[in-house]
Amino acid sequence: MNAVKVGKHFGNLFPKGVVQIVSPAENVNGLTIQTASIDPTSGYVNLYASETAPSITGDASTRMIFNGNGPAVANSHSQVLLPAPLFVPAGMGLWVTAGSWIPGITATGSLAITWDLVA
Repeated sequence: MNAVKVGKHFGNLFPKGVVQIVSPAENVNGLTIQTASIDPTSGYVNLYASETAPSITGDASTRMIFNGNGPAVANSHSQVLLPAPLFVPAGMGLWVTAGSWIPGITATGSLAITWDLVA
């Protein structure tokens, strides 16, 4: 078994709405997502890589590169692990969104992510 590299940059996020992680302007030469873990709780968490931000949570018209979907059961938890590093080309930013499958319940999903910017 080979060791997995942990990225220099990190975020531990509980997104409400659309949350920017890396702007397209910061990603000059590309970046590599080294590790990522999603706990969707009773909803979903979506990670996007694009030149522009997703317009809403669950935006299907923006490039979604990693996501986790949980059951519509209150207070449920699961873990979705990124199976391999992902390279994101220069000029694309990273955003995360979360939502709940249960009407009237605020999204409580989370994303833990590490990445390296290409020099």
